[in-house]
Amino acid sequence: MTEVVSGVAEERVKESDKPMAAADKIAADRYAANEIERRALQLTLWGNAVIALLGIAFAIKTRSEAIFLDGLFSGIHLAISLLSLYIARLIQRPGDQDYPFGYAMFEPFLNMGKGLAILLVALFAMFSAVMALVSGGRVIEADVALWYALIASAGCLLMALMQKRFAQQSQSPILELDFKNWLIDGVISGAVAVAFGLILILQQTAWSGLIPYADPALVLLLVMAVLPLPLQTVVKNGSQMMGRAPDEAQRDQVNEIVALALNAVPHESYHVRQNTMGRLLYVQVYLCVSLAQEESYQAGEVDRVRALIYEPLNAAFPFLAMDLVVTCDPIWVDRAVMPA
Repeated sequence: MTEVVSGVAEERVKESDKPMAAADKIAADRYAANEIERRALQLTLWGNAVIALLGIAFAIKTRSEAIFLDGLFSGIHLAISLLSLYIARLIQRPGDQDYPFGYAMFEPFLNMGKGLAILLVALFAMFSAVMALVSGGRVIEADVALWYALIASAGCLLMALMQKRFAQQSQSPILELDFKNWLIDGVISGAVAVAFGLILILQQTAWSGLIPYADPALVLLLVMAVLPLPLQTVVKNGSQMMGRAPDEAQRDQVNEIVALALNAVPHESYHVRQNTMGRLLYVQVYLCVSLAQEESYQAGEVDRVRALIYEPLNAAFPFLAMDLVVTCDPIWVDRAVMPA
């Protein structure tokens, strides 16, 4: 008899170890992702510093506003990268007395600030370029500028490839945006190299009188190419800060996972709410049960249902916060948002 009891106890211990092992794995995965993000942000910091200094130095030498604008963008990225390192550590903290729901909101706030800063600089550069065109243009040293554009393009594209890999490994929205910034910078610098090459060719033709207008015209083209990214960044992260639901594809994926998990669970109906704050997906599930079903929903059973929903969701979305509320009265679904 003692052996049977001992065997049952050991089996229970093994069962209780499973959630702990799963939790330890999740914690280890998140730690690894956070370390990748931290190293990637440090790399971005140094990369932006080099490109910014290079751009300013070449802009002074060549008197090219297009190069100065390119360096200025890198300078903005440098300043925000310093802030990103702090925010990346901050959002890993659990909730406390001042921020009971954690610090996830800081991530979309940071990304929206980055988008607004780039947008303002782009609009200022557009105004400056128009004024230069009206006043007769600018003379630049296209041969020196060409070398800058080639070096900057190669460096930015290399950084984009590295940040894309880091973003995929860490599933970090900050690094995903960083990858897009480096990619656009690299493509723009490549386009600038082509433009300066054409200017060198124009110097040998009857069209040489147009050369002073080339640099401000190039600035206008750069601004038009850059504008979509900060606009999209501001709109996307602004929507997250206002509590708007994720995009339709993500909503459908979450709803499918929840529906599949609840197939074997007795209930009358359920309601899912979800929103995204940076990398964090918050899912709230209201499970409505009948009075007859309610008797079987003890604390342990509710936890089992929570695990049924949480585990597949967490496999699809590593940065997940989830609530499950079981109720017999659907009125509490409405009262969770606005008193009714």
